[in-house]
Amino acid sequence: MARPQKDTDAKRDLTIRVRVTSAEKRQIWQLAADAGYTPSDFMRLKTIASVPLRRVPTPDREVLLKLMAELGKIGSNVNQIAHALNYYKASGQLAGVNPEDITSTLANLDVLTAQVLNVLEHGH
Repeated sequence: MARPQKDTDAKRDLTIRVRVTSAEKRQIWQLAADAGYTPSDFMRLKTIASVPLRRVPTPDREVLLKLMAELGKIGSNVNQIAHALNYYKASGQLAGVNPEDITSTLANLDVLTAQVLNVLEHGH
């Protein structure tokens, strides 16, 4: 699914250049990192009080986001396995696989995904 297009007014297509020293640049980058923002978002926040939509993820949050991606991949694989098993079951070629195990695995993945989403949304 493609990302939705932004309104013309919401697109950031202009650049403002500001001359700074190397020390000032390092300081801006460090202050932005310490605050959890990109340098661009930090500068917008400090100059026009434009609150960024999101912050740079903390290391813990980044791990949780990667975990969510992996859970999605695992869920997709389990769904593909279930689809194949249902095909073979319908054709009479299924042997030794309990469909309830697949259903249980999918349910457990849903529970784990919900728990990770809860931590991402509420931080605990």
